[in-house]
Formats: sequence, C-alpha cells, structure tokens
Amino acid sequence: MKGPVYRGPALPGFAAKAAWSLPSGGTSAPGVLDLRSTLLLAKDAQGHYASTLSEGMLFDSDAAAPLTLEFRDVKTGALRKALKVRAKTVEAVSWRDGAPAVAVTSSTTSESDGLTEAKTTITATLYGADGSELAKVPSYEHGTLLDGYRVEKAGESLRLTPVGGGPSRTVTCTGTAASCDYDAETGAADASVAHAPLISGGYYAGFLNASNYQTEPEQITLSELATGKQVWSTADAKIPEGVELDDKGHPESEEKRILRIADGKVLVGWKAGVSLSSGSWVHAWYDLKSGALISSYKGPAEVLFSPAGDLAARDVVKFEDFPGTAVWQTADGKQLWEQQDGEHVLDPVRFTADGSVLYGVTDDESATDTGLAVDTRTKKVLAKNLPEESIPSVDTATGYGYVGTEAGLFVFAPA
Repeated sequence: MKGPVYRGPALPGFAAKAAWSLPSGGTSAPGVLDLRSTLLLAKDAQGHYASTLSEGMLFDSDAAAPLTLEFRDVKTGALRKALKVRAKTVEAVSWRDGAPAVAVTSSTTSESDGLTEAKTTITATLYGADGSELAKVPSYEHGTLLDGYRVEKAGESLRLTPVGGGPSRTVTCTGTAASCDYDAETGAADASVAHAPLISGGYYAGFLNASNYQTEPEQITLSELATGKQVWSTADAKIPEGVELDDKGHPESEEKRILRIADGKVLVGWKAGVSLSSGSWVHAWYDLKSGALISSYKGPAEVLFSPAGDLAARDVVKFEDFPGTAVWQTADGKQLWEQQDGEHVLDPVRFTADGSVLYGVTDDESATDTGLAVDTRTKKVLAKNLPEESIPSVDTATGYGYVGTEAGLFVFAPA
C-alpha cells in the first residue's frame, strides 16, 4: 500500500524503509493502539486520525462523536475491518488470558425529577483485535477492566468480577486498618509496602499483614484465577542471600514486590535493608509448583524487561537520583554492562522485540534531541540525537516497530 515516504532518522533494529505508511490527514501524528499483530486507528468525520492522548487512550471527548475504527494488519497495513461507532472514549484494555481488546464508551443521562440529581452512566462495548464484539460493560469506569475482570473496590480490598458471569475473586488484604489498592496505570496492586501485578499469568495477588499496625511481616500471595486457590506466598519462600535479617529471622525491610510471572516461575524483588532510599535489592526466582528458590542476585528497585523477559534494564525510581541504567540477564543476573561516571544518564524506554537494541533518552540538557539507541549486549551507541517522537513503539507479536509524525504513521519490519 502507498503512503508518505519516511524521512526521519534511521532506527536501529528495524529496516531502513517503512513496510507501509499512512498519511495523518491532519496536523498531528496518528494515534495507535497496539492489539498484537493488529494496529487500531480512529478516524474522525473529517478524515483525520485521532492522536494518542496518553498510554492506552486513543480518543477522549466530552460528548460522543462519530469515528471509524480501523483494524490494520501490522505487517502489511491491510485493513482487516472498519467499524463505525459513536464514542466518548476509545481505550486499550485486556480480555481473558490477557488478550488485547479495546473499550469504546458511550454515555446516557437520566434527567433530574426535581429531587434527584441528573445521573450519567457510561457503558463500554468491548471489541477484540479482529473487530468482533466481545461484551458490553455497564457502569464502566476508566482503567477498571483487566483480563476480562472488572476491578472494583470492596471495602478496603479489591474484588475481581468476570465480565459475562462467573465467580468473583476477592483480593486477600489482612491486617489491622489494612487497605489494598489498584493502580490502573501500572496494573499493580499495592498494600502498605508490598506491590504485585494484580493479575498476571492466570494468577491474582493478595496481601497478608498489609498494615503498619501489624507486628508480623507483610507478605504477598498468589492465587489461581480459575479456582481462587492460593498457590504461593512470600511467607513460605526461602529468603535469598543478601537480604538483611532481624533477630527473628525476618527481613529487616518488609518492602517486596513481584516483578514477573512467567513459565511457572515468579521473580520477587526483596529490599536488602532498611535504607530510606531505594537502596539495593535482591531478585529471586521461585518455582510456583514446588516453591523452591531457583536463583537470586542483586538487582534494582525498578526494572524494564525486554519483551521476551530474558533481559532487563535498570529503570528510574521516582523522586530519587538515577545513576544511569544497566542491562543484565534475568535468569542468572549476569550483568552485560552498566553506565559509568561521566556518561550521559540513559533512561531506558523500550527494547526491540528480540532484545537486541535498547532505546532510551538521555539527560544531555545541551541537546534538543535526546533519544538514543544502544546495542543491548555491548553498550555501543547505534543512534544518537533522536527526537523523542522517533523512538519506535514495538509490536511484540511480530517484532515490527512504528513511529508517528505530523506526516503520518510509519511501520517498519525488524532488521
């Protein structure tokens, strides 16, 4: 398919020429929702593509507006389906087993009868990556749909209710004055000092002693979504070497977080000591079936994983000085490289699908363009002075990358 020619900087890890492109039809870059091998765009009545407003939000309007949703093949740009809707918002969500989906919302308002207040109700219609309708969700709130479950506050805890029927799950949240919350932006559940993905890999998180008023250490549990059965807990996990212990044999710091769940294993970050800063952490892999400690190594508080999860980079901790990134193998903690004094601090943004290139932004205040691409294995700089908008997004299902500019959307095959 023909479209505008890409005239921006070369993008390491991707082909020199775009596999396909689309004109913006307006003055801003076309927005995209990545639905794994499908890219979703929204065109207004004037033929202009909507711009991405924020991570996962393609369109947001005070009143419903006519849109044409275009479901396009990532590799070819072929239009798989065009769907005409009236939408207040268009938002990326996840369906059962983590399948990508999109929520298109509309609103209805009941007028006041003179005593009661007027009430507006939001309904979301969910569509799969092929454009087929999955379900309708009444009384929908932004960011409250995860893996096909509605995330709702239940007292001081959380309730997971499957769309379309089925047993609900209540997140364990024990302890005097305990309160457990959900962060829709990150998909994480939070207790007092413990954090974990609310739903990941068919499991949901829970928290024990989730309060400052408890004398016993705060713990994280994992339970099966399918059965509600608890299958693992940090309370039963062997504490890895490098974690400081008190006189009762408990970790000096109760801070811990689940970093990743994959291939029947869970990666847990344990804070090594009681320093007020992020300090040093220990990452430990456990087998979910046997509970056995598989491996452990020193690691940071915040981590950016490659799409396959075999590599990771040190990420920024909010409100703390960042010394720069490092890259390591997640299986054994073997460090590939670390930034040194005198280098511009690289804040990692994303890996290519195969993990060969790491894109990030530097703190070089003298430069207008701060994007950078480095070889993941060697730290060799592959591209510098990239405008931040030229840092490609990555469709992990195909390895294709894409960037949006005022000229249009450009999609590149992996190199």
